[in-house]
Amino acid sequence: MKHWLNFSLAAGLLAAVPQLAHGQKMTKDMHLAAPSGPVLPLDSVLQRVERGNPAVQQYAYQAQAKQAAVAGASSWEAPKLSAGYWMTPYNQRPIKEMNNGQGEGMQMVSVEQMLPNPAKQRARRAYLSSQAAVVQADQQNAVVQLRAQAKTLYVEQAVLTKKLAVLDENEALLRFLIKLAEARYPYNQATLPNIYDAKARLEMHLNDHRQADARATQNQIALNTLMNRPRGEAFAVDTTVLTATSLALAPADTAALAGRRSDVRSLDRALTTVRLSQDLEASRRRPDFGVRYDHMRGIGTTPNQFSVMGMVTIPLAPWAAREYKANTAALGFEAQALRKQREEVLNEASGRLASLQTDLALRQEQTRAYERRILPALRRSYQATMLAYEQNTGQLFQVLEAWTTLKRTRLEYLDNLQQQLTQQIAYEKELEQ
Repeated sequence: MKHWLNFSLAAGLLAAVPQLAHGQKMTKDMHLAAPSGPVLPLDSVLQRVERGNPAVQQYAYQAQAKQAAVAGASSWEAPKLSAGYWMTPYNQRPIKEMNNGQGEGMQMVSVEQMLPNPAKQRARRAYLSSQAAVVQADQQNAVVQLRAQAKTLYVEQAVLTKKLAVLDENEALLRFLIKLAEARYPYNQATLPNIYDAKARLEMHLNDHRQADARATQNQIALNTLMNRPRGEAFAVDTTVLTATSLALAPADTAALAGRRSDVRSLDRALTTVRLSQDLEASRRRPDFGVRYDHMRGIGTTPNQFSVMGMVTIPLAPWAAREYKANTAALGFEAQALRKQREEVLNEASGRLASLQTDLALRQEQTRAYERRILPALRRSYQATMLAYEQNTGQLFQVLEAWTTLKRTRLEYLDNLQQQLTQQIAYEKELEQ
């Protein structure tokens, strides 16, 4: 009977965990869970986010609105038309008595048109055009943020897929150990405390599975929301994104950052807009011109007359210049504030990149330690305890401890890999934000 149990144990182990029997590497023996829908590669998800997310579309329409406003930069003021009596006496009776019933005065029609200064129009057109460029830079910044968010969720979903596969594999093995221990109990080759301990570990294991499954559902909803798809539409992720590669870390140089970060480009364009706004305010010191034509139709013996008047504004008058001078000075201070903000953004980004470089180097070294030393050693330890249990020289609790340690370490490895990839995404986002 003892030899029969040993044979059953060996056969069951080979059937349940062939990757442990053959000693495959930890990074290659994790099987993918069955996809719950079509596989969406990361590139496809990012494209859907850029095309379908309402926030990106919002910026696109805002930029079109700013660009449409440029067409009105060359507009003129509306002409003024007036009509009425001009130089007409209030009391016509004595005049009519003197002029055989004919009165005096004039009926006048007047047309006035202000002619805009071309320099003012050019300044306004340049200012309005720059506003569209600012919105486009903000749109690119929003795209960078959304892409980083989608990448982070996608990587976490891929890790959860791997975790669920690990948990399913370990659940099958644990159930097999419980059945085997129950079969050996009547022959005093297993104890009740060990069996109950194994069943408790199984329930805790199932709780871990439920938690991972719920988190995967939440991530799927979040990704569908970013892609503007139905929230419950199922899809699977491509777990090849979990291939950890050593990232070439560039020096955190502010000059290089200034040319790559979208938020810095947005500030640069905002500075351009402020400068053009200053030019627009300064253009108000230029005069505007106008023309006025009056036609007078005489009443009675008064002959018809006309007048043509040219007009020019005098914006240099102190009481008229006060406003645009104050606005120009205020915009100068606003430009200084934007320059300091730009300097602060680059300074903080440089510091965050340096910190991320240190953390990434640590995560990469930890990942290599898991793959090359920690997991292989724990796998061999687990195999040794299983072999001892098979030969009746070990106890079930030793197998359970080794199983728990290996499972926990495999999940810790995936957590560390996720953190490394998440930090890599944050690093790339920091370069392009």
